[in-house]
Amino acid sequence: MSEDLVAEIKAKISSKADPEAAAKYKRYFREPIECLGLSSSGIDEVTRMFYPRVKGNLKLALEVAGALVRTRVLDNASVGIRLMRRMKRRLTPELFDVFDGWVDHLTNWANTDGLRTWLISETVRLDPSHAERLLEWTGSENRWRRRAAAVSLVPIARKGGMLGEAFAIADRLMTNGEDMVQKGVGLLLKEASKEHPAEVRSYPLR
Repeated sequence: MSEDLVAEIKAKISSKADPEAAAKYKRYFREPIECLGLSSSGIDEVTRMFYPRVKGNLKLALEVAGALVRTRVLDNASVGIRLMRRMKRRLTPELFDVFDGWVDHLTNWANTDGLRTWLISETVRLDPSHAERLLEWTGSENRWRRRAAAVSLVPIARKGGMLGEAFAIADRLMTNGEDMVQKGVGLLLKEASKEHPAEVRSYPLR
C-alpha cells in the first residue's frame, strides 16, 4: 500500500517539474543536488493533496515520508518532511531513531533544516536526553548530520531552553571547517541569544 502511494506522490511531483526553475534553485546550493523545480507553494500543494491519505495512520505516514526522503530528490524529500510536519502532535520521543536514519539520506541544507526544525527538534523537546545523541552527531563524517546537530536545537534555544546543550554542541563544532556547519552553529547561537544575550555574548570568552 505504501509503495503505491509513494509512486503516486512521486508521479504527481514529476508532473509539476519545471526544468528552468530547477536550474535556478540549484544556484542556492553549493553542492550538486537533484531537484525537479517545484516552488514552495507547489510542494505545499502536493502535501495538501496527499495528506488525507495518511492522516490518522502514523505508521503509513512514516513509511511514505521515509521513502520520499530516501530518494534524495529535493522536492520528494520536502513533501515527505512536510507530510510528517502535519502530524507533529502525534510525534513521540522514540521517533528520534527513525529520523536519525533519515539524516543519512540528506543531500542539502534545505531538507536538513526542514527535518530538524519540524521533526527532530520536537522529539528532543519531548525527551531532552536526546541532546546527548546530537552531541554524538558532531563527530560524524557526514556534514549534514553535523549541521543537524546544531540546528536541531534552534527551535528550543529560541525559547530559552537547553542553553548548556547548545554551548556544548557549539564547542565541538566551532572549529569545523565546513561552511554549512559553521552557519548552523551561528544560527544556533543567534537564536539562543534572544533569551540569553549576556551568556551568548560572553560565550567566545569562556
